[in-house]
Amino acid sequence: MELLKKLCETDGISGREDAVLDLLITELGDMADETYTDPMKNFIAVKHGDGGEDNLRVMLAGHIDEIGFLIYNIDDNGYASMAPVGGWQPTSIFGHSVRVHTRKSGVLTAVVCHHPAPSAEAVKQHMELEKLFLDFGLPGDKVKEMVERGDWVSMDTPFREMGDCYLAKAFDDRVGVYIIAEAFKRYDNPNIDVYCVGTSQEEVGLRGSTVAAMSIEPHIGIAADITGSADTPGWLPYRRICQLGKGVAIKVQDSSVISSTSLVDFIREIAEEKKIDHQMEILLAGGTDTSSMQKFGGGTHATCLSIPTRNGHSPVSVVHKHDVETAVELLVEFLNRAHLFQL
Repeated sequence: MELLKKLCETDGISGREDAVLDLLITELGDMADETYTDPMKNFIAVKHGDGGEDNLRVMLAGHIDEIGFLIYNIDDNGYASMAPVGGWQPTSIFGHSVRVHTRKSGVLTAVVCHHPAPSAEAVKQHMELEKLFLDFGLPGDKVKEMVERGDWVSMDTPFREMGDCYLAKAFDDRVGVYIIAEAFKRYDNPNIDVYCVGTSQEEVGLRGSTVAAMSIEPHIGIAADITGSADTPGWLPYRRICQLGKGVAIKVQDSSVISSTSLVDFIREIAEEKKIDHQMEILLAGGTDTSSMQKFGGGTHATCLSIPTRNGHSPVSVVHKHDVETAVELLVEFLNRAHLFQL
């Protein structure tokens, strides 16, 4: 899991994915027939099959961006307000340390704080995102010398094992990037062209995958991403999405897409035949690059292999080892048979 650790600990919020690009170029450059990036900061590695232009084109998508913040304003005492990049709940980040990537002074550490409650009644109210601020532990004039509007903020959580699970800051979606990268290395099928795409800016509107899908025009699009679990105390059993440790989840639908039913059935049959633990995912809210590949690929059968995750959009996300392993296994098996799928 060394690659997954590197991916999760590399910082790269939407629009600032450069370090993740460099990592993928190093990791997959020798495995591909060609690699390139585009102006959106999508990373594309391609393996061509033996059939020339008649080959089936398969696009694998895992988004390389993570949610974060931009420095917004800095007051005279050196406290900085933040503009969110991606979807945040203030309670998930309050009290955590962050890494502030400055243009002038390198990377600084800060702590996320919240305006104090002015009354006992206010304590009962929910936190507000706009009332979060950063404390750098420095005088105001020093902060203003080092930090400026537009500097970007990422979480500061190391990757580590926790029981049968992994804990990290950026499983959304570095775990998906890991899955497509590992499958790209391992599959062996000369009858298809595979485009392994680390997509940019997914967290702010599926932007990178839209551009990539329009360029590649894949016949089949497989995203790899996280999904919710709803398997912890407080969730009603009938609202459960998936369970950690029960295997990879095959996406049926979410609020942005209804997956290709024939492709879902094809992949499900492979999982059943090979006895790969799997679950069927129905997500009532949220979306992935599956949607943009389906809508902008020019006639693409699309679905997603999802990793059940706790605390998804937070600095302390949790995934299960078995779910990651089964996702890689199923994707490799699919790629080795993809030419048999009836378009």
